[in-house]
Amino acid sequence: MSIERTTPHHDPVVIVSAVRTPMGGFQGDLQSLGATRLGSIAISAAVERAAIAPGD
Repeated sequence: MSIERTTPHHDPVVIVSAVRTPMGGFQGDLQSLGATRLGSIAISAAVERAAIAPGD
């Protein structure tokens, strides 16, 4: 017996802008921010710089 699996259709993802997180020292001011939080800040800034709506 075979089970056919389908995946939902997703639009391709393209890079439209690039930003970076600030450099911090060991145990410095950024220590309270996790990698996912820093990443979300960078992604939000890239979307804003590209002048696109976050839902696009």
